[in-house]
Amino acid sequence: MRSLIFVAILGSSAFAEPMVSVSPTSVHPGDAVLVTVTGAKAQPHGKAGGRPLVFFAAKDGFQAVFATPLKVDEDHVLVEVTDGAKPVSVPIMAKTFPETKVVVEEEMANPDKEDGVKIDADNAAVEKSYAQAVGAPQFTRFRRPLGAVTSTFGEWRTFNDGHRAQHLGLDLGAHEGARVGAVDAGTVALVRDTFLMGNIVVIAHGAGISSLYFHLSKVTVAEGDVVKQGERIGLAGHTGRTTGPHVHLSIHVDGGMVDPLSFLKLALAPQR
Repeated sequence: MRSLIFVAILGSSAFAEPMVSVSPTSVHPGDAVLVTVTGAKAQPHGKAGGRPLVFFAAKDGFQAVFATPLKVDEDHVLVEVTDGAKPVSVPIMAKTFPETKVVVEEEMANPDKEDGVKIDADNAAVEKSYAQAVGAPQFTRFRRPLGAVTSTFGEWRTFNDGHRAQHLGLDLGAHEGARVGAVDAGTVALVRDTFLMGNIVVIAHGAGISSLYFHLSKVTVAEGDVVKQGERIGLAGHTGRTTGPHVHLSIHVDGGMVDPLSFLKLALAPQR
């Protein structure tokens, strides 16, 4: 089985023996992964599966976060540097995501051509918003919204007559109109009324990290607003393709969407 190789390349300005650590020590498809480099004078440069790692200054060195691909046929991740640090092999563990059947309005299960055009435009706007997450971290310590988990990341959903889609977020129980707060400080990158996701907010946190909130009944921020951790960004609802009110949280890092629960476990420590 082929190996997915993640390479962190340190410049000549680094110390002779930088140390590299990776968390978690084993991963599943869709997990967020934290790379920490210590013993380097200057910001390191590196790649993860051919994609550049976005390093930021941390309390004890430099850190970067990347996404383990959801579709992967490799059996481990090899993290290595060019300046003599010992490579770290991180196993990729197979995972079977749960399956469920969902009944929604027919137009939501099988959008017509006109709605399909809007869906494509919605997805393009969300994708474009991630570019605003570049730069220094605005975050300190991410905290998930309140509420019991009602649907997990990666769940496969079959809608009505057979349309199948993977759930790329975390659903938390909430009543209609419940307060929804930002998981950490950042800048509002996108506010949009979408077809499938309903009223959404995307917050850019820096270091390539964005948080997304779907199905809001009301949005209480505007694009460009700088928000603090826990600040209200909207009210819970069930706009878009849903079966009832809840809070949907997605996290996007370099490389794609990740399981918010795995992301929230990372020991991110930006230099303040």
